[in-house]
Amino acid sequence: MSDSIKTILVAIDPSPAGKHAFIQALRLAQSMRAKLIATSVTPRYEGNMHRWVIKDAEEQFNKPYKDCLQEAVRTTNGFGNSVRIVHRVGEPAEEIVALAEEEGADLLIMGCPAASYVKRVLLGRTTAKVIGMSPCDVLMIPENSEVNFARMLVGVDGSGYSIDAGQRALNLAMEYGGEVHALTVLDVPVDRSLLYGVLGEARHKNFTALQTLANQGETLGVPVITEMREGSPYENIVKYSEEKEIQLIVLGSYGRTALGRILLGSVVERVTALSPLPTLVVKRRGSNGG
Repeated sequence: MSDSIKTILVAIDPSPAGKHAFIQALRLAQSMRAKLIATSVTPRYEGNMHRWVIKDAEEQFNKPYKDCLQEAVRTTNGFGNSVRIVHRVGEPAEEIVALAEEEGADLLIMGCPAASYVKRVLLGRTTAKVIGMSPCDVLMIPENSEVNFARMLVGVDGSGYSIDAGQRALNLAMEYGGEVHALTVLDVPVDRSLLYGVLGEARHKNFTALQTLANQGETLGVPVITEMREGSPYENIVKYSEEKEIQLIVLGSYGRTALGRILLGSVVERVTALSPLPTLVVKRRGSNGG
């Protein structure tokens, strides 16, 4: 993956989560020898700004977002590296995605706040929209977590999107000396599971996908541990990651959604709301299908 990552875009804000995401993005850019761009978007004020008695209200709205970009520059200089900063005003998700397209970003990084499940879901609408619209992979980094590729968990459901996620995990493991845990969760409703052959067919389909990934890992010299469980996909993914001390969760995404759609209630959003681990959402194929 690092060979195909030439440009990393990190979206930051004045929050601790934004600052932490930048540090992790800087580490990754150094490791992958990639160009780093940091952006901060001031949400557009929808009211009548002229009614405010505050002098230079627009400048004051922008100040915290511009300040965090300047802090990013100082941090980067301290690491002996460089970063290009871009400040914009508008709807954050749309501006972030537009910049990713303009710059041809290969990886988009965002921070997640350390908060309760409900707060993380409510605060995560911008993140969900970015994932849905992003032209490239999205790495979400919860506050206080670190990106590590030693033990990765990839969700496999037999779809082409999960296969792409598996390929990405294999490439990362090969480059960073890690191992891949491939987990399939069968979520077959009780009424359907009683029908002859439905559950067996699901097991066969997903077992084949797991075995294919394991065989590819063996060819590449990457350890692949496979497991199949039944129940809620997002609950099992989070539970497995805790049991096996996973360091990064890798999930496939169903391409780019329409502008009006977000990943509300999806496995991706629920995993990121429940798990304290960084989550990589794979949006496109890498080189050689990985």
